[in-house]
Amino acid sequence: MEKIDIKIVAIVIVACLIMAAVGFVIFNTGKPISKANNSKITVTDMEGRMVTMNYPVERIIMTESSRTTELSAIYGDGFEDKIVGWDDDFKNFAGDGYQCYVKKYPMMADVPDVGSVEDGTFSVEKVILLKPDVVIMHNWMYSYNEESTKDVVSKLDRAGIPVLFVDFYLDPMNNTTKSMLLFGKIMGKEQRAQEIVSFYNSRTNAVYSRLANIQGNKPDVYIEVGIKGPSDYGDSFGNIAWGSMIPKAGGNNIAEPLLGNKDEPISPEYIVDHNPDVIILTGRNWSMPGSLRLGYTTSADVAKNTMAPFLQRPGWNTLDAVKNHRVYGIYHGYCLSIYNFVALEAMAKWFYPEEFKDVDPNATLKEFHEKFMPVEYTGTFLYSYY
Repeated sequence: MEKIDIKIVAIVIVACLIMAAVGFVIFNTGKPISKANNSKITVTDMEGRMVTMNYPVERIIMTESSRTTELSAIYGDGFEDKIVGWDDDFKNFAGDGYQCYVKKYPMMADVPDVGSVEDGTFSVEKVILLKPDVVIMHNWMYSYNEESTKDVVSKLDRAGIPVLFVDFYLDPMNNTTKSMLLFGKIMGKEQRAQEIVSFYNSRTNAVYSRLANIQGNKPDVYIEVGIKGPSDYGDSFGNIAWGSMIPKAGGNNIAEPLLGNKDEPISPEYIVDHNPDVIILTGRNWSMPGSLRLGYTTSADVAKNTMAPFLQRPGWNTLDAVKNHRVYGIYHGYCLSIYNFVALEAMAKWFYPEEFKDVDPNATLKEFHEKFMPVEYTGTFLYSYY
C-alpha cells in the first residue's frame, strides 16, 4: 500500500510540473502567453537594421494597425490571435475594413490601444505589459516624426523589445514585396508570402511590359487626398507614395517639380496653370464632412455623390481632365498597402484606356480577395466619375 501511495505522489508531481511548463498567464487581451520560445531569428528590416526576435513571432503589436490586412493575408486563420496591441489607425481611418474584420473576428474589438507615435500618445509602458515578440513600425515614421520615433525605439530597445520597420508608403512599388516577405519570414509563413508576392509581381510586370510598348506623350496627372472635402485642398505628392506611383503607371506627376519628396497641398492656381489630363481623388471611410468616401461599405452612388462637389471647384470646369471626363476616385489605403498593385493597374488603364481596355482592376481585386484575404470583396474602391 505504501508503494502505491509513493507512485501516486510521483505521478501527481510530474503532472503538476508538465502543467506548469505549458501553463499560461492571461492578460487583459484574453490571449495566453505561452512558454518561452527558445528559437530566435535575425532579419534585416526596411531601415537596414539587424533585428533579433523570437521565432516564429506569436505576439505582435502593430503601429499603423490597418496593416492588419497584410498580416491576415500572410498568416491566414489564426492571425487574430497574434495581434496583442495596436493603434487606432485601423478603426479611425480604415473603419470600413475594421468593421469587416471585427464582424468576422469579434475578439479584435478588444485588442488594446497602445497609442500612436505620430500624435505622442504611444505608451511604452502598455507595450511592456503586453510582452510582445515584436513591435511593427514603419519607415515613414522617421520621415514625419523622427525625434519621437527615435525616442520610442530607444525605450523599447532598453526594455528588450524588438522593433521591426517595414515600408508600404515611401517607396511602395519597390518595398511592398520586400515588406511582405519580411512578414512571412518572422511569422514562419515564407511560402504563403512568396505566393502573394508572385501574384503581385505577375500583375505589375504585365503592366510594365505593356507600358514599355506605348509611344507618345505621357498624360499629366494631378492626385489629391480627398479627406478635407472640396472647399479645402488636400495633400498632393511629390516623388513619394501616390506621387511615386504615377510615373510607374506611365503618367507625368504635375506636383513632383513643386514638391520634390514631400506631400502637401498645392495651390488651385498651380493646378489650373498645369491643366492636368487626368485627376485622381483618393477616398476612404473618413468621418470628415465632405470627404470622398470609398471602401468596403461604400456604394457607387455614395462615391459619386461625395465626388461631385470636388468637380464644382472654381476653375475646374476649364481643366482638360474635367472637360474630357477623366476624373477618378481610388481608395486611399491602396497607396500604403499590398493593394498598390491594383492601383497601378487602375492608373495605367485610366492613363491609357485603349491600350488597357481588356484590363479589369476590379476583377483583380476580387481574385486577390478570393485567393488570399479572410474577408470578402465588397463595396467600391475604384470609381470613374463619368
